[in-house]
Formats: sequence, structure tokens, C-alpha cells
Amino acid sequence: MFLQKLVFLSLSLGVSLLAASQESSYKDPNAKYADRSCPLKQHIKYKTAFDADCRCGKNASKSFGLEECMRPTEVALNRGSSVADGPSFATWHNAHISGGFIDYENNELIASVYWDNSKDAKGLIVAYNLDDWSRRFVSGDAQDEYGPMTIAKGPALKLLKDIKAGPDGNWYGFSYVYRKNTKESFGSAPVIFKIDPKSGDRSVVWEGRNPEYGQCLSGRKSIKRNSQKFVQYTQEVFAVDEKDGSFIVSFSNNKMGGTGFGRVSADGQKCEIITLTGKRDDGLKKGRGFDFRGPMLGAYIHNGKIYTHSTGEKSLFEIDPKTGDHKAIMKKSPKPQAWRHIVWDDKRQLFWISGKMNSAMVTAWKPGWKKVLITDKSCSGRDKDWAEWFHLCKEGPLSTLTLNYGPMWLNKNTGTLLFGYDSIGIVEYEPETGNSINRSF
Repeated sequence: MFLQKLVFLSLSLGVSLLAASQESSYKDPNAKYADRSCPLKQHIKYKTAFDADCRCGKNASKSFGLEECMRPTEVALNRGSSVADGPSFATWHNAHISGGFIDYENNELIASVYWDNSKDAKGLIVAYNLDDWSRRFVSGDAQDEYGPMTIAKGPALKLLKDIKAGPDGNWYGFSYVYRKNTKESFGSAPVIFKIDPKSGDRSVVWEGRNPEYGQCLSGRKSIKRNSQKFVQYTQEVFAVDEKDGSFIVSFSNNKMGGTGFGRVSADGQKCEIITLTGKRDDGLKKGRGFDFRGPMLGAYIHNGKIYTHSTGEKSLFEIDPKTGDHKAIMKKSPKPQAWRHIVWDDKRQLFWISGKMNSAMVTAWKPGWKKVLITDKSCSGRDKDWAEWFHLCKEGPLSTLTLNYGPMWLNKNTGTLLFGYDSIGIVEYEPETGNSINRSF
């Protein structure tokens, strides 16, 4: 009799555990916050692999929720707390995560950060471990409880807008320096730095509008100061071509050479115009296509083509760097819902596009389709014909505020997206489940 009761209790316990795991919204029953499962059926059906399920209100609540699920600045500034270990810049004045790349060999996200006032802007390179999300400062201007400090040697990074890996093993930072536009000055322009990944030491590779380096010419006839000989470079476009280590930059001013893209050689001694629109004094034309209206946002190289957005009509362009031809692949149909950052997803065979100002808009688009998947609106299943993996709209911290042009990365190992969010936080997003979670700040 006793043995029968023991067997019955064991079976009952097994059934209870199985039922509990089936009713959980977590894939891992041993997840850090497994005891805080989300109760809705759709969350239980599409379980998250993250340690926190931020899709339900009880976990995102300011009063009794999880800090992994709250707005990053709420946690950092109002609660005085942080997520993950390591030095933090989350409370520094005007701090912004501006760009970066994933270093798969060392399992780190390498991010560019700028902080302080624009005139006195300071740049910092931060590395995030992709396993435990701990942070380390690699190079640039920082501060601690004792005051300012400089990490590694070399010229200041200033307004650091992006950082990319070069094919030579070095990192390349892209900054913007504000200067008065006088006869003695080159005027405001970008600067490209080379950074040693091991030491963090910095050196200048190229400086825009400085005649000591290669420059793209404006073609202007009337020259009142030396800087007018060159195009007016912008601060929102930077890419490194893995084939030869050259740099892709942009320029925009119809009186100073038109709007278009240039290629700076890896040694900084040459700059050639890839494509341009607008009338120039010298009559130069390069490439066929619609006008680039307004400064361009971002540059992403995929299969030898450059992808970029215009700020005027918010069109997505595909540029052939060999000919300069540029076609609008997203203009009025389909109409872009986000612009600035774009990345190709080889597994899902689509582009992820994000970065609309004052919006947390994250979209997906498959070339050739007249539909754009909006991750916080396309919940009706109308996109199942090409996005069968999309089940639930995004929830958690990624849906609470604004990306404000914050950068986006695709982790090819996990299929998840990473964002520089709310200026100071790294947020990870799981497209199949809609869950997002604060990872580090």
C-alpha cells in the first residue's frame, strides 16, 4: 500500500512539473526569472529564450517589475541602478550609443559612444561581452568617481558617431569635429581614426576638408576660402569596405559639390566620388537615378552594393559603386516606415530597418515585396505569406520609448537583434516571440 502511494505521488509530481513547464512562458525552466512567467496564452505558446519575459505588465511595472524590463533611463537615472557588471556611462551628460559592430571572434559587441555637449563632445569605445553582458572601456575619454580620465593614447575621439572593423584587424572610428568656418579653418568635418584593438591607442587616418589628406572636390568656381574646394561631408554615413579597407563617406550641399557618396582610400590619401546628384559648377555627373533629397542616413554594404536612406523623401536607395547608378528600391510603394539603420538577415532573407527619429520603429522588408512588416503593428497575420516566423508584436523595453536613430545589429549566432536604446542601453529583441530585454547599461 505504501509503495502504491509512493508511486502515485511520484507520478503526480511528474505530471505537475510537466504541466508547470508547459504553462510557463520560458523555454528554460531554470531561467533566472522562471518564477515570473507571463500568463497569456500567446506568451506560453511562443516561449522566450531570454532570462526575463518582459511581455507582461507585472514584469515591466515601475513599482514591482524587473529592471531588465524597464526603460533604461528609468533604471539608471531614477533608481540609480545598472544592468550587468562593469563601468557605466549611463548617467553621464548627454551620453549616446551611436554605432558599432559585433566582434564574433572575441564574442563582443564593440560600440561607439559620445557624451557631453556637442561643442565639447567626447568619444569613448565600449566593449560588451555577449555572454554575461559585462562592459569594459577600451579607448577614449571617460570619467569615474574621481573625475575625468583618458583611456589609451592618441588624439581625442570627439563626437564619435560610429566604429567599424577593418580587414587589417584594426578598428576604425568615425567622428565629427565642429570648427568655425573661417579662412584659416577647414570648417566642420569628419575625422577617421585607427584604433588598436589590444591597446586602444588611436591615430588619425583621414580628416575631411584638410588638404593634407585626399579630398573629394566640390567643383565650385568661386573659392573664397580653401575649405570650399572640397565637398561638405556629413556626419551620418560611415562604412568600411571589407574588400580593400576603403571608407565610404557622404556629402551634402548643392553649392558645395552636390549630394552623394565618396570613397576614401585606406591610407587616407585619396577620395573619389562614387555617385552624386545636384548641379555642380564643373558639370560633373556620376550615376543615374532619382535625386538624393537631403543628407543621406547610413551606409550598409551588402553583396557589393551600398544601401542608404535619404532624409527628404525617406527613400531607400541601392547604389552600384562601380557605375554610380542608384535606384530607389523603397519609395512610395512600399513606403518606408523607418530609416537610418539597415542590416541584411541571411537566415530570414530580408532587410531589418530601424532608426526613425522619435520612434521605436523596427521594420522588416523582403526585396521585391510591396509589404513592410512593422514589428509593433503587423500582428494580424497579414504578412504570413513571407514572414511565417513572425508571431507576436514586440513588447518589453523596446516598445516603451524611442530609438532616436540608435544603432541596430543582427547577432548571426542567435538570430536576435540588438539595439542602442534610450541613448544609453543595449536591448536585445527576439523577433519570433516579441520579447525584448535590457542587457547592459
